[in-house]
Amino acid sequence: MTDDLAAIPLFDPVAIEKLRAVAGDQGATFVAEMAQLFLHESANALEDLKEYRDQGDWKQVTRIAHSLKSSSATLGLMRLSAACRSLEIDTKGGAASPDTPRRVASLLDEFTRATPTIEGLS
Repeated sequence: MTDDLAAIPLFDPVAIEKLRAVAGDQGATFVAEMAQLFLHESANALEDLKEYRDQGDWKQVTRIAHSLKSSSATLGLMRLSAACRSLEIDTKGGAASPDTPRRVASLLDEFTRATPTIEGLS
């Protein structure tokens, strides 16, 4: 699988508009709370991901990548979601491939790039 994350938008504001619409009058507060929760939970998940990577526990890496893929897409972080998907697919069989270190690094880099966008929502 080849990755061309640069072709994917970093952020899709339509996702945030959908969240605001679902929450109605509380839309701005809801989005801010979701953003804060995402930052907190994702930071913890990424620490776990690094630990599981170092232990070679690829099933746990896959689980974390899957979870982050969904939550980042919900908040419009499309490039981060794609990086998560790439890692999830790569490790789904419970083993690393020669591309796994690059995919983990890419996910971590995309989280760093996405952080200011999410902080701006909270």
